[in-house]
Amino acid sequence: MILQRRGFIILITMLILIGGFARLTPLLSQERMINSVSEDGYLMMTIARNMALGHGMSIADGTIPTNGTQPLTTGLWAVGYWLVDGDKIQGIIFVILMQFIMASLAAGILWQGGKRILHNSHQAGTIAALAAATWYASPILVGHTMNGLETAVYSFCLIGIAMLFSFSNQSWSMWRWFGLGVLLGITFWVRNDASLLIFAACITHLLLGSFEFAALKRRFLQVIMMGATSVIVALPWLINNVANFGHLMPISGQSESLTAVFAENLSHIPTFLVEYLFVFLPIPHSLDTQTWVKVACAIFMVLVLVWMLVRKLPLAERRLTVLISIFTISLVTFYGLFFGATYFIDRYMFPTTPFFALLWASVVVYIWRRLPVITMPVIALVFITIMAGLHVRSYLFTNQTSIYHQYLGGYSLHFHLAKWITDNVSDEVWVGSWQSGTTGYFHDRTINLDGKTNPESLAARQQGKLPEYMLNKDIEYFVDWLNWHKMTAWVERPVVKQNYEFVVQDKPKNLLVMRRKKDSL
Repeated sequence: MILQRRGFIILITMLILIGGFARLTPLLSQERMINSVSEDGYLMMTIARNMALGHGMSIADGTIPTNGTQPLTTGLWAVGYWLVDGDKIQGIIFVILMQFIMASLAAGILWQGGKRILHNSHQAGTIAALAAATWYASPILVGHTMNGLETAVYSFCLIGIAMLFSFSNQSWSMWRWFGLGVLLGITFWVRNDASLLIFAACITHLLLGSFEFAALKRRFLQVIMMGATSVIVALPWLINNVANFGHLMPISGQSESLTAVFAENLSHIPTFLVEYLFVFLPIPHSLDTQTWVKVACAIFMVLVLVWMLVRKLPLAERRLTVLISIFTISLVTFYGLFFGATYFIDRYMFPTTPFFALLWASVVVYIWRRLPVITMPVIALVFITIMAGLHVRSYLFTNQTSIYHQYLGGYSLHFHLAKWITDNVSDEVWVGSWQSGTTGYFHDRTINLDGKTNPESLAARQQGKLPEYMLNKDIEYFVDWLNWHKMTAWVERPVVKQNYEFVVQDKPKNLLVMRRKKDSL
């Protein structure tokens, strides 16, 4: 038993080291560090830097106000940029370190909270430690918490609130429910789809408990207290959105929804959920696009959901299970049926992963204890080898840790746009780009054209007058992907053809550069 315990401690320690090292490898070189941040991460960081420089939430060198961000994390990043006087490279270092800290704290809460949730099991500590360490080290998940966005902070908040909620009960005083509502409202400021978590918490508390009138009435009042408080805390951001930008939803969500087709994302979700349920082992890309694989994954996830809900569980485990089940179903419904941006579905489903890790670890420990002792070191070695090997492959062949960046012909999907601009365009010149996150971070006078962070271009897109908007904003250069499916139609637009000329059309580098004609200036 002592040898088994020592072996388990070694396993957990190695997983922690793998996860920590994977998160800090971007700091090994400036190029790797720059490429570790996602396109949308740079959008958020640009806004944060402008806040630190006194321009408020804005883009385009502080000239265009925006709400196309998640406010609390943007504010946290802004503190970092204020500390480094707006330095862009030092700002990236600050963000990487903060994400490392937040992901580490999230794993710690998952470990301690899971141990308390599973206290009725003799293996509670083992399950919780394995879940937290695997979630922390998973090559599938690390990139999500190191993308420059709110994901690491969101994970920290979600895990903490889910664990706290699991131990709540109707004997709590109204002050405690008020406090939980405050925490849920703060989490909404971290990421707006926490509204789905608030909904899940309210429904879960109403469903679990006696349905005698007095008990149901008490729970209903507690739900009102929790839900109303969370809305009150969220209200300033919602009022800002409506008063200054005309819509409850931030412009980033409106932009993503412009091209949304009902249920277009639904078929993509099951494979991600199955990957997340197995925590560390990705489904090969050659399979995850196959219809039969998607159907099999959907059936498997439904069976898992039904099994979890019909099991007899202690109250705390039952509350956590129902909460996360309703939250997951809500995420699948909203992002699967009503939202666009299929390429971000894995990030939208990411909040489920800490809780899937707990389920996975419970099953693994159950099987582990029934295997011959002699096989345990071999299995552990294979497990560690797979985890480390996937990280090494990512490090060597993608030259980065972020899963959002893939390379085409040796060039990042986004950074090569920024590099061309910084090498060829002066700081005073205005540049327009649909892919404006990375470019806008490294060239201040970049104007976003897809409307994710720019309410002016969003309005122009909705009116079908985006080329005219480019002319009105004195955009001298247009820089974007050449191989993007929308680009062929874009460059053929009459206003674009009449006023801009080609400077670069480089298919291997996926680079398109157009310059405004002198007679149209």
